[in-house]
Amino acid sequence: MEDVDKILLNMIGTKASQNQYNLFKMKACWSEIAGKNNANHCIPVKLDRRILTLKVDSSVWANQFLYYKIQFIEKINRFMGVDYVKDIKFIVGSNIKIHIKKINKNIKTHKDKIDLPPLNDSEKEAIKIKFSHIQNDKIRNAVINAEEKRYGLEKLFNEDKIKKCPLCGSYIKDKRNICFGCERKRQENKETEIWKLIIKEPWIGWNEANKVIKCDEFEFDIVKNDVKAYYFEKIRNKTADAKEEMIAIQLKSGKPYALIGEKEKVNILRFLQKGKL
Repeated sequence: MEDVDKILLNMIGTKASQNQYNLFKMKACWSEIAGKNNANHCIPVKLDRRILTLKVDSSVWANQFLYYKIQFIEKINRFMGVDYVKDIKFIVGSNIKIHIKKINKNIKTHKDKIDLPPLNDSEKEAIKIKFSHIQNDKIRNAVINAEEKRYGLEKLFNEDKIKKCPLCGSYIKDKRNICFGCERKRQENKETEIWKLIIKEPWIGWNEANKVIKCDEFEFDIVKNDVKAYYFEKIRNKTADAKEEMIAIQLKSGKPYALIGEKEKVNILRFLQKGKL
């Protein structure tokens, strides 16, 4: 994910933009961060001044998460690699189950177990000899176990029972054509391209964007809402420069800047400065 990070952070390099992009990353990996069960009941919606806002599907779950807030913060910061989040706010939202279900469908991991064929004695002996030079027993046994699993997977591949990812060569244990890691990276690259397209043409809608970048309406809306949240927040905080104001006005009006009257531009800025999205 480092390449995608560099593209976006170079494109929008301010502190506020890093908040928005890190929120973007959290959404993409939320099931891994919060745990599959928890991710079915909450989703990150805002990150500001190191305070993360989570939308939860019921007050019961909100109370449950409040009890484990410290553990939540620790998990999030481990994922981020730094102490990025210092507090969490919980809000109860409507229709969140549908929203979460669609997101989880896009980012869920595939860890289906598969029965590996047993190795015969000569194969096991060959593997042991191959790694006999490793003196540490614990390390040597771990390496041997990993090689035995790889050997079993290679057998299944040669028997056409499993596939290899054509992009990275890892084994695919389900019906996918590429592995989950490559699929997620491809999705991240697509979202990056959508983000860049929206910044270039802030008035663009899904129908027009889909002609340039093939995407479904749901994933387009997620990215556009993130872009709106970033630029509208800059207006509210009075940190936007002239170019960012132009982008925000076009995002709000849904029209190219040249087609927006001066009075409408002023009214939109006043509206956004009040913190209304």
